Amino acid sequence: MRAVIIQKEKKTQEIQKNFQSSKAIIFYNFHHTNNESLFFLRKELKKVGGRWKVYKNTLIERAVGKDLLELALPTALIFCQEDEYQPLKVLKEFDQKYHEKNNIKGGWYSGGYVAKEILVEWAKLPSKEELLKTLCYYLTHNLRRITNFLEQLKNQSKQ
Repeated sequence: MRAVIIQKEKKTQEIQKNFQSSKAIIFYNFHHTNNESLFFLRKELKKVGGRWKVYKNTLIERAVGKDLLELALPTALIFCQEDEYQPLKVLKEFDQKYHEKNNIKGGWYSGGYVAKEILVEWAKLPSKEELLKTLCYYLTHNLRRITNFLEQLKNQSKQ
């Protein structure tokens, strides 16, 4: 019996360590999902820097705090090591393809719990790269307008 308790403590410490080392953690319900599509999902998450790990709900609640989470059904933790928003997009696309509803349960961002509804809205936003491209486009667009205006003034002063 003692060995089981020691093993559970190790798992709890592992969860806490992963929480501290990750930029974000997403709680995902994978109930009624077949193994083939889960393999595909894990592969896609790995491409964007997300790491899929499944623990017992009681161990997750023990590690994080039972009052913060209400976990039911099988729960996977997606630890976001690189970009904290790309795994959300992957999960959103996966849910649209294989499920009728969104299976994101919630997440842990910037040291605090974030509700499911907020994460679903974040998943709809464009990526950081797309936002930066748009920003650069509008900044250069305004610079082009200013240079065209200055060229017109220069041409008018010559005439």
